[in-house]
Amino acid sequence: MHWTILNNPENLWGKWLKLSYGKHLISFILLGIVVLYFPLFQGISHYYLFTQTEQQTIHIQQDLEHKQQLLQGIKQQMEQHLLTPELANQLPPINQTVQQLSGTLQFENHQWIFNQKPQLTLHIQGYFSVLTHFITALLAQHNALHLVSLQIRKAENIDYSIESDVIFQLNFTQHQREK
Repeated sequence: MHWTILNNPENLWGKWLKLSYGKHLISFILLGIVVLYFPLFQGISHYYLFTQTEQQTIHIQQDLEHKQQLLQGIKQQMEQHLLTPELANQLPPINQTVQQLSGTLQFENHQWIFNQKPQLTLHIQGYFSVLTHFITALLAQHNALHLVSLQIRKAENIDYSIESDVIFQLNFTQHQREK
């Protein structure tokens, strides 16, 4: 094999060989910087990517812990407010009293909703005087029942003078539950 390529003064290698010692030194330093720059740059970029991933992981863990705390709180609330036998025993007498006191009132919706505290929702059509007597008598017979919401509007039905949405809440104190 001929080494004529390396000895040719007209190519890039030959021109570089003709340069002075100082220029050779500068070119070696620049070549060394370039060779060292790439691994250093990759190390810096990997470090930056690592710290960014670590911060995202910490943020996701904090978010997960917060959601787990919320879930735990919701589970505790659900366990505290489940339909207990004591509560289930209180509902039939209230339902029976509602039916007995209804008189000429027309119930379109009669349902219990079990949230934090049980609520009885009623959609009633009838007359104002009968409705006031019904609410007063129901609250007098059941001390644990409290009126939460009462909406009265003129009835669209000709047979009745008013329509009403009534919400009662069943409030049990610890003393009442122990009885």
